[in-house]
Amino acid sequence: MADDPETKDTEGEGAPKKKSKLMLFIGLGVGIALLGGGGFFAYTKFLAHKPAVEAGNAQEEKATGEEKGKAKEAMGEMLVLEPFVVNLADPKGKRYLKIRIELEIDGKETMAKAEKLKPKMRDTVIMMLTSLSFEEVMSPEGKIRIRDELMDRFNQIMKPERIQQIYFTDFVVQ
Repeated sequence: MADDPETKDTEGEGAPKKKSKLMLFIGLGVGIALLGGGGFFAYTKFLAHKPAVEAGNAQEEKATGEEKGKAKEAMGEMLVLEPFVVNLADPKGKRYLKIRIELEIDGKETMAKAEKLKPKMRDTVIMMLTSLSFEEVMSPEGKIRIRDELMDRFNQIMKPERIQQIYFTDFVVQ
């Protein structure tokens, strides 16, 4: 009987060690699962969009040299306007729009005229954008409307020459 209590004591001491090891393994398993989930989230959030861009580039590379030549001929010269940072007419609070605009212009004479009229074009952009609200600026339809209206106003300034296209190369609302 003396032997029996000793074996019970050693078994009693061994049981908590087994439970603590079991809890340690469970904790490690949960920690690894959380790290794996966090890694998956970070990968999908920050890196998932890059392959789509690369796929677009691969499709562009498949285009023949003739198609590329036609595309280059179709593009006119580009006039880059300095970035604009304007306050939006938003009654809910202070909102800012940062926009960079590039104009596609056909011909050197038209480019020279556009260079001379750059201050007038900048004034037109500032006056138009400061009259818009956050909601008007953020929707895709609003951006198209801004582009169309700027095109009309620039072509009024440039008469009889015309701007071929307007590109927004930076568009940030804060």
